[in-house]
Amino acid sequence: QEACEARGCTWCSTDVPNAPWCFFPEDSPYGYARSGDVEKTDKGWRVTLNKRHALTLFGNDISPVVLEVEFQTKDRLRFRLYDPNKQRFEVPLKISGPGVTAEEANYEVE
Repeated sequence: QEACEARGCTWCSTDVPNAPWCFFPEDSPYGYARSGDVEKTDKGWRVTLNKRHALTLFGNDISPVVLEVEFQTKDRLRFRLYDPNKQRFEVPLKISGPGVTAEEANYEVE
């Protein structure tokens, strides 16, 4: 707990299996923040994320980044993060689903 809080992180013990006890607070200078509104797509939604600050934990950060969320089946969600300004190789694997709405899914996305 001390090491976690010394890094400026939030400590929150929990009984939830596999949930992290140490994490960045919501107002952390690290990470990304939504830029603009969420855009609805045929199969889900898309949002652009920009780095909050120039601080980096791992180096070579990309900004902006696009997050696409696709509701594929009632039990399967696909998300994809990509650089909208630079094309890169992606495994040509097509995984199709019948497509469901967020209301039909057995999970929630915030």
